[in-house]
Amino acid sequence: MTVLLICAGIYGILWLLGKAKASGSVPPQGRAAPPPPPAPPPQARTSYRPQARPSRSSAIRFTELGADTPATLSAGSLDGLRDAFTGAILDPALGLFRCTSCQVYYHRESYEVVRSENAGQCVACSSTAIVQVAGKTAPGRNFDPDVVTLADFRQHFGRVVTFEAQVRAVRQSRRGTDYAVFFELKPWRSAFKLVFFRRAVGKVGGPQFVESLEGRTVRVRGLLIDHAQYGPEIIISERSMILAVK
Repeated sequence: MTVLLICAGIYGILWLLGKAKASGSVPPQGRAAPPPPPAPPPQARTSYRPQARPSRSSAIRFTELGADTPATLSAGSLDGLRDAFTGAILDPALGLFRCTSCQVYYHRESYEVVRSENAGQCVACSSTAIVQVAGKTAPGRNFDPDVVTLADFRQHFGRVVTFEAQVRAVRQSRRGTDYAVFFELKPWRSAFKLVFFRRAVGKVGGPQFVESLEGRTVRVRGLLIDHAQYGPEIIISERSMILAVK
């Protein structure tokens, strides 16, 4: 009887150990218990972001009116107005430019000379605010140039002037297509002169007309410049720039 009780006790212990092993509550001998599974990450916090509004720049942008920017101006009349450079009656077909500072007008060809020979400065006010006119035109004014002489012409460089004096010599360029009409018998660099480039020679009457000026008194209107290489001169580009020949 005692033996049966001992066997029953051993059997009960073995049964309890087997159940514990099956449930995992007792780790196997010699092996560490597996770590608990990681906790699920906390749910991401939702942050409020307002919807971006369309970008509207408050900056004010100015378009600079330059020499090559056409400008449509208010209605006006060109009657009686002349090219500030040459003195010729304005012809819209020749292209018009206008100084927005002093309201004088230029033909396209005149403006090209002003830009290349006078740094783009208006011959009436020295401003560079000269714009191309497109469409309607604005009222303008004529420019009455100063009258200068051999005694004071050096005080008027960069401006259109009226000048009158006797022609002392007419010289032809080395290439034979350009002419210089001298008012002083001095070296080329220091003498005051009129310059007729090839295109202008044909416009004023040809080589015969230019050569006929020697010894005569000529009154001209033009831009007086002091060229770095050729000295003081007025470039003649139109017949209208020669006001009188005596």
